[in-house]
Amino acid sequence: MNVMPRSTLWPALAVLVVLALPSAAVARRPNIVVVMTDDQTAEELTAMPSTNDLIARRGVAFDRAFVSYPVCCPSRATYLTGQYAHNHGVMGLYPPTGGYGRFDKTSALPVWLQRAGYYTSHVGKFLNGYGDQEPADLPPGWDDWHATVDYSTYRMWGYTLNDNGRFRTYGSAFDERSALYQTHVLTEKATAVIEARAGRGPFFLSLNYLAPHHEDRRIQRHSGRIVRAAPGDGAVPASRPPPPPPSFNEDDMSDKPSFLRRRTRPLTPADVTRIRKDALSRRDALLAVDRGVASVVSALRAHRQLSNTYIVFTSDNGYMQGEHRVRSGKMLPYDPSTRVPLLIRGPRIPEGSASRELVANVDLAPTLAQIAQAVPGVTVDGRSLLPFARRPGRHSRRAILHETGGRRYVGLRAQDEAPNRGRSLGRVLTYRAVRTAGWLYVRYRGGSRELFDLRRDPHQLRSRHADRAYRATRRALARELRRLADCRGEVCRRAAARIPAPR
Repeated sequence: MNVMPRSTLWPALAVLVVLALPSAAVARRPNIVVVMTDDQTAEELTAMPSTNDLIARRGVAFDRAFVSYPVCCPSRATYLTGQYAHNHGVMGLYPPTGGYGRFDKTSALPVWLQRAGYYTSHVGKFLNGYGDQEPADLPPGWDDWHATVDYSTYRMWGYTLNDNGRFRTYGSAFDERSALYQTHVLTEKATAVIEARAGRGPFFLSLNYLAPHHEDRRIQRHSGRIVRAAPGDGAVPASRPPPPPPSFNEDDMSDKPSFLRRRTRPLTPADVTRIRKDALSRRDALLAVDRGVASVVSALRAHRQLSNTYIVFTSDNGYMQGEHRVRSGKMLPYDPSTRVPLLIRGPRIPEGSASRELVANVDLAPTLAQIAQAVPGVTVDGRSLLPFARRPGRHSRRAILHETGGRRYVGLRAQDEAPNRGRSLGRVLTYRAVRTAGWLYVRYRGGSRELFDLRRDPHQLRSRHADRAYRATRRALARELRRLADCRGEVCRRAAARIPAPR
């Protein structure tokens, strides 16, 4: 008897599922819109009143949402696969172990949804290296494609889009016309998709904004800003950041890993001024995104699609702005780097609710697959969030994994092309960490360890790794980390053992 290989069985099943549904049932399935920002912290959601009003207050806010690998490309690969980085293989931003070239485009979320009868459209940033490390192609699974081409992605003016195979550059780097501002153009393309597809069957729209990510260094030097806001969106009182957290310019770094102590020093008044200026620029850039969200919701409402659409708002990772003396950046396991906004509204989701369940970006693809009645083409490590969105008081004991690692060519610049043969290889910051509702345990490649009691120390100011009172706690978390470090599928989703309290 001939048996179909498993790699081809999933797509076949997906087709059978769609064929078994009456055409009217397929048409009634809900639309899906995912709005993703770049480097946005959970706190920066306070600068977006329309997003809060139209999504958070009309749906559920996940207050404990994190990303596993807190850097753009691995995080976005997790969003598109439902897998941890050690399974999808995108370990970093650059070759040979990271970037767009490492991503398996043939079995990702858009392919699953397309096979399930969805029209799929992507607008905005995709994966790092798209267009500079690897060709700016049309990836499988997308019916409609409007992706920014690296390295021009990191310009609010003068960027290039691949519009369904046709390349178009919008203005020049310092020609700051409002109509060509990247956020505005992406919003217009997204609303055009809604207008074109309304009433023509279910669609999936992935809208990825650059803001509040910084622009390239040449533009920063010329403009004096980390990222330029849309014309007219100067600093306003509503966008001003709140007072810094207790971890800002941390007094005592003796509990932190040696590599971090070597690289950081107390912030000077000039550092603090610069960090605050950059924070204002980032929040100002989010104002246009906030209006973009309002435009998307308005277009759905105008075309009678809003009540039958799930809208997800999130970010690919957070961003550190002076916490633990880190002037700017991500990658580290601390909350400003790993925690992100996550809002969902849609059918049967109670309005104005909040969930305290611990969730992660590894859950996004399984959630969207369940909404679309699609069959994943890979073994997913995450789980659907719909049960938690529909019953916000529901809780579980599942832990999540933070991980980084990989290699990169030493001296590689963002605009260099792979494979850069002949260059030596260097390691990126590498750690594995397990997070539960009450604990964060980190194991760095160099041997350093950290253990934070999140209920007593939510800002991760004092590691308890060497505290004898936490010995049983540490051992239990170490066991959980060993389980998750190379987990796959159901093992990743399993409830964590009960973690003993300190004695």
